[in-house]
Amino acid sequence: MPRTKNALIRQRVIDRCLGSPKNYSIKSLMEACNKELESIGENPITAMNTIRDDIEQIMTNYPDANVIAQRVGRNIYYSYEDKSYSIFNIPFNDDEVAQLTQTLSILARFEGMPQFEWMDDFVNRFKSSLKLTTSNEPIVGFDENIDLKGRNFFATLFSAISNKQVLELSYKNFKHDIVQKYIVHPYYLKQFNGRWFLMGYSDNIGKLSVFAFDRIVSTKSNNRDYIPNTTYNFNEYFDDMIGVTKPNEASLEVVKLWISAQRWPYVETKPLHGSQRVVSKDEYGVTIQIEVYLNRELEQLVLSFGKDIKVLSPRILQEKIHTNIIENLSNYK
Repeated sequence: MPRTKNALIRQRVIDRCLGSPKNYSIKSLMEACNKELESIGENPITAMNTIRDDIEQIMTNYPDANVIAQRVGRNIYYSYEDKSYSIFNIPFNDDEVAQLTQTLSILARFEGMPQFEWMDDFVNRFKSSLKLTTSNEPIVGFDENIDLKGRNFFATLFSAISNKQVLELSYKNFKHDIVQKYIVHPYYLKQFNGRWFLMGYSDNIGKLSVFAFDRIVSTKSNNRDYIPNTTYNFNEYFDDMIGVTKPNEASLEVVKLWISAQRWPYVETKPLHGSQRVVSKDEYGVTIQIEVYLNRELEQLVLSFGKDIKVLSPRILQEKIHTNIIENLSNYK
């Protein structure tokens, strides 16, 4: 059992003891904790300072936990000033607890993420404080590539955005293998197709830019004045595109696509884009249109459908897909 869970077990025992009529010294608190730990097959603690630290943690995490220390002879005894107090008192009804339990299953997605270890302790402490008996059996699954490079930068970039901290990124572009440095004013984190991206204003490029986590080599703080985001609403920014890339000086295009009758049920229930609408339909397939910016992500999406899709317009997208198919075929000669 992880150390944080043992700490929660000790806190529960100490909380019960501090609220009881009996007086408890550090030694007797340690004995009570060890009795509980040994009953579940865990190793006992041997240092009384561990109990002192646990009491300090209770007082830090729960400011209303008024722990008093009384000297009786040579011993010091600890208790709550209010014997009815408990850090595990639940201020929620059954429905609220059920909703919180469901929410914790979502929060568990962050457990184990590099530099997000604090979430493990938070979730465990939250469950314990509310006496939630949640099952360890997973209920919700997310498509997360745990081997994806750059995941360790998540907390750093998240913190930089929250604190409006300018960053210097050492970044290796996809087009070449040279590490370049970028001064970035970070604004937003976006996940697409199993990968994470940072959106931010780059001093080097002079505009809003996209940086893939898996191409970041390192980050460090920069003392330049932070340029706040006053231009982009990221709740709407991605509405007119597939993916995260908006080409320079791009304009929206009406894209018409033919989808085979066999593949149509999948596209009908999972639209390619929010603007998708049906133009025509027959026994062989369905013609749809979407209004988006033309970018690499759109091309990759079209190519992923193989023979079940055909670009009807615009011509420039037809040509790009044709070129990609010819290049792919050359791999099999």
